[in-house]
Amino acid sequence: MPVPAKAAAPVADHYVLVVEDNPVIRQIYRRALEQQQLTVVDAENGTRALTLMERVRPGYVVLDLMMLDMDGFEFLKRMRRRPEWESVPVAVLSAKPLSEQERAFLAVNAQHYQRKSEAACAEVAALVGKAMAV
Repeated sequence: MPVPAKAAAPVADHYVLVVEDNPVIRQIYRRALEQQQLTVVDAENGTRALTLMERVRPGYVVLDLMMLDMDGFEFLKRMRRRPEWESVPVAVLSAKPLSEQERAFLAVNAQHYQRKSEAACAEVAALVGKAMAV
């Protein structure tokens, strides 16, 4: 008997998934994104984020790179392996200095990269808000 295909998670283009291990920074992102009239769901690490994406695919992901459990690079690798998640845009905000190889990886797998700062958070929230208004 053939094994039934796993149903794809429903799409919720109206929400942003924030993947950040620091709860204070997660809250800053949440406030900035909510000011753009966006619904925010957050995850403290890549493993939790992938679990949430299994339930409902977000319209956008805001991602930190330096996290315990699963860093942002591994999260992006796993996310992009799934055909149903290939087109989900990702904005990376991180304090991590990047190597040329890491920059090249992000150029292919993320739509935006910015060094982490309070101003960067507001800029990325505006960018995501504009992209999701389409």
